[in-house]
Amino acid sequence: MESAPVAGLLLLDLVLLVILLSRSDLRQRGQAILIAILFFGSGFPALVYQIVWQRALFCIYGVNVQSVAVVVSAFMLGLGLGSLAGGAISVRFPRHGILAFGICELGTAAFGLASLHIFQWAARYTAGTTLGYTILFSFLLLIVPTMLMGATLPLLVEQLVQSSRNVGYSVATLYFVNTLGSAAACYLCAHLILRDFGQSGSVAMAACINLVVGATAYLYGRSRSVEASSAEAELPSSSASPQTGLPLWVAMLIGGVAGFIALGFEIEWFRVLALGSSDRAPAFALLLATYLSGIAAGAYVAEKYTEKVASAAVVNIIGLLLLGSGALSVYLPPVVALLSFKNKALMNSAPAFFVTAGMLGSVLPLLCRLAVSANRDSGRYVSWIYVSNILGSTLGSLIIGFIAMDHLGLQQISIQLALLSVVTGTFILLFASGHARMPSVTQLAIITLAVVAIYSSSAFYSDLFGKLVFGPKATSVGELAHVVENRSGVIAVTSTGAVMGGGVYDGYFNIDPFHDSNGVVRIYIASLFHAAPKRMLMIGLSSGSWAQIMVHHPQAESLDIVEINPGYLTLIEQYPMVRSLLHNPKARIYIDDGRRWLLAHPEVRYDFIVVNTSYHWRDHSSNLLSTDFMRLVQAHLSPGGVYYFNETGSPEAVATGLHVFRYGLRVMNFLALSDSPIPTDTNRCLEVLREYRIDGNLVFDPQDPRTPIALEHYAELANSVYSAPQPMGIESGSVMAARIGPQHIITDDNMGAEWGTEFEASWR
Repeated sequence: MESAPVAGLLLLDLVLLVILLSRSDLRQRGQAILIAILFFGSGFPALVYQIVWQRALFCIYGVNVQSVAVVVSAFMLGLGLGSLAGGAISVRFPRHGILAFGICELGTAAFGLASLHIFQWAARYTAGTTLGYTILFSFLLLIVPTMLMGATLPLLVEQLVQSSRNVGYSVATLYFVNTLGSAAACYLCAHLILRDFGQSGSVAMAACINLVVGATAYLYGRSRSVEASSAEAELPSSSASPQTGLPLWVAMLIGGVAGFIALGFEIEWFRVLALGSSDRAPAFALLLATYLSGIAAGAYVAEKYTEKVASAAVVNIIGLLLLGSGALSVYLPPVVALLSFKNKALMNSAPAFFVTAGMLGSVLPLLCRLAVSANRDSGRYVSWIYVSNILGSTLGSLIIGFIAMDHLGLQQISIQLALLSVVTGTFILLFASGHARMPSVTQLAIITLAVVAIYSSSAFYSDLFGKLVFGPKATSVGELAHVVENRSGVIAVTSTGAVMGGGVYDGYFNIDPFHDSNGVVRIYIASLFHAAPKRMLMIGLSSGSWAQIMVHHPQAESLDIVEINPGYLTLIEQYPMVRSLLHNPKARIYIDDGRRWLLAHPEVRYDFIVVNTSYHWRDHSSNLLSTDFMRLVQAHLSPGGVYYFNETGSPEAVATGLHVFRYGLRVMNFLALSDSPIPTDTNRCLEVLREYRIDGNLVFDPQDPRTPIALEHYAELANSVYSAPQPMGIESGSVMAARIGPQHIITDDNMGAEWGTEFEASWR
């Protein structure tokens, strides 16, 4: 993905960082610069851990929406508890904040180095568990490192306040540098780290950075303890602190609402960018880099330009910032859709995301400045506001991502979040003085403009999904026949029956072998290489077309289907050709992550397992293409069983399959794999095809003049295994291996092509 705009925004933040470190109004410049550099370094590995640990846990607990919500919430809950612990420690040891910070970083490094091994150990005992156990185990696995990371901000706030005597400056500085470090990590993850180092290498790199940061902070903290630190003036106690501009509980409430809005925006924006980018893994990292760099800049700018502003005016500024973020945010999805439609780089929208995130990012440090005085309890009170923000973010993740997206569309969520931001900003303006008052004429005009802007945005959402998914081809595709939005994703169906799941081509509604728009020949011909596929499993339902063919195989006794998105079921109900699948007694449909389902049912064996995998470059595609997954499938095959999956033209996927299984056969772009020899039998295949009935009707009716022609083509395809390899033919495993040569083997660790740059979305 084109990322120059994101790089430019990060460069802008780095300029702000240089300006920050060169400011001349510090009492102890050296210590402040050291703390800023160390906290920048601390933010970098934190985001690497978040990306890698979440992916590792998704491999154990699945990438269905329940597991994602649980893992993300467990991560954030640990940060919140760590913040409270850090605040308590800062009060107990007021002059040892940087020493405690160093210990936290060293502890994080130690856990980081062992983390993937710990997760693998836990997987052997907890994989495939119920949702309740998933919640418990995710929390237990993440509680130690996330608490260590969450404790660092209040610890360093206390340390920096000692020299600056300014809570607003201290929080803004630390929030800025730490968030900027995380933003830089996201950008490098998208372009370099995860692609070139894999999960284990990325975690090792992050742990090394923690180690350097922790050791430096620890040694400096020890030296400070030995030195005569009494040269610094003692901070006043809490009871001796001056009156602040905002009650602490009010700051906590506003911080929580701001966190809710911010995470809601992030979830909404990620869905938009995922659709427009054809669900590429780097898209999320680049969005997060933009989002975090905006928050960082907002924290710095807000503190810098309000340092001499009266408290009442600062409260008004917070209200106006929330008004602005609401009015601007509602236009971001249409902007991305327009860029997609014009075939422009999606990240050209980054400045708009940056500004909106910056408005929200400025709220937390301003709240801390208003509600916390420079006293011995500064770290503790900042931790309370910080944990309120984290709890609000966690609720935003759960309510928006887990609940609202199942009941509201993207446009509705965008408008509701924008209204929440505007309403919150309006209340702040109304009660800025501590009691209700009418806003000024200027403020009233701004409120009115924000509300009008939100309700005027609806006109810009026309054909939003068509533009996001099909880009410049949206006009020729025309109006979409169906759009299903839920918490699992967005499914769009064109008027011709093409299915687009999550912005990626997913097949057609078609079971007709005479008008083969979706390559159903690849499943009709299954009896060519399997004598009796009686018990079958299919992971990935999509339109249900392939499942309808499989369940009606003349020898089929049962078909288990695992599909992660229940939205497909509502679509299947509307297409008569596949509708009966939902009521077929041979078919059992499970809504779950395919990998998680296999882990939860270790005893089940199948003759034939079909995984209609998506493109190998898609986000999380390696969950179904790695050696780890294929060995899991291998354990669920009966003797002589065949694993059949779509390698989507990836030599790496082919090589990975041949690496795990002893025997292979390529059928066009599908790969049949087994630990037993795979002999082909053309006569058997044709006999089965002549018996095929779907809903009581012969598929290859001998009275139909098209039947002999079709069967002749099927025979030609079956016999192509004896000819020179051709893309639309059949090829033996030994010939394949010699043709493709040595290839990179896909694993959970290296993630295949997910973080690469080369991909082609032909539908665009």
